[in-house]
Amino acid sequence: MNKNFVFTSPAPRVLFGRGTVNAVAKELDLHKIERAFILCGGSGMEVAKRIVAASPSHHIEILRLTDPGITAEEFNRAVEHAKRTGANGFIALGGGTPIGLGKSLAANTGMRYLGIPTTYSGSEMASNWTYGKGKDAKNGSSLAALPSTAIYDPDLTLGLPAKISGQSGMNAMAHAVESLYGADRSPAVEMLAEAAVRELGASLPRVIDKPDDIEARTDALHGAWMAAAFRAQVGVEHAVAQKIRNRFGLSHAGTHSVVVPYALAFNRNVAKYAMEKIERAMGVKDAGLGLYDFNVRLGIPTGLKDLGMKKSDIEDAADFVGATPFPNPRPVSRADLVEIITQAWHGKPPRF
Repeated sequence: MNKNFVFTSPAPRVLFGRGTVNAVAKELDLHKIERAFILCGGSGMEVAKRIVAASPSHHIEILRLTDPGITAEEFNRAVEHAKRTGANGFIALGGGTPIGLGKSLAANTGMRYLGIPTTYSGSEMASNWTYGKGKDAKNGSSLAALPSTAIYDPDLTLGLPAKISGQSGMNAMAHAVESLYGADRSPAVEMLAEAAVRELGASLPRVIDKPDDIEARTDALHGAWMAAAFRAQVGVEHAVAQKIRNRFGLSHAGTHSVVVPYALAFNRNVAKYAMEKIERAMGVKDAGLGLYDFNVRLGIPTGLKDLGMKKSDIEDAADFVGATPFPNPRPVSRADLVEIITQAWHGKPPRF
């Protein structure tokens, strides 16, 4: 256990449990949001309409997002909508796109909002924000990006397809396992990260086998919340996965689920304390191989090639990832990045 640490918790207010989505009106009142709108994609329209019907005094409108990803066009449309309607707050409902757009909107306008995630990735608990693509992309990190209240209602995850659930859950797993060797980890983070690994490891196969199992969904969402809310600095897994998925337009959750076993295998000999916790939580003998086998068990892609990345992109990916320094318990050279990305591209069991 790391005995010297600093622990800072800017975590937002959290409502967790079945039916908590029904508390939206009370939460809007709590944060003095008199007029709001909902950011959501097509899959969130039914829930959004329910929220509107249950909150008549807040004059809620629905702003349906149509662009894939968090584009500058959607950001500008949301800003203009807020100005036109006089809204002083909003609700971000759904997966990575509405939650990510909500974070960017809040960070750049100062508007307060409620975050209602319907996946397991945990973006709502991270202060980083980004929108736009390529040279025109804007990004940063601000506590203003965090929701005033995060509402975790397991019932809202029931419609998430099994494959996407597995990938999203492994995105949460990536937060938890990297927190176990993060340079700024603390006893609280270590304890909760290990608990998140255990809960995700036990619940995700049940979600895959029976997607309508609400107890499994509840456990998976709880594990995902712990992984997201109590985290330490990320390492090579996040550096590789985040950069590659942005560079080549790959699935966010899918890229993380592919890369995490290779990152663990690479760090194994220098972070044995973390590996022991992961192995104990998962009931496996080797953390990297164990999570690779776990991906196979979940029936989700194990290689970057399965997500659409070309083999010819590996060298470019290594340069792109290595251009920005990142913390990791083991120094990472360009050759190391090429090897990690190459193994992750092929999708075979990790070997380091």
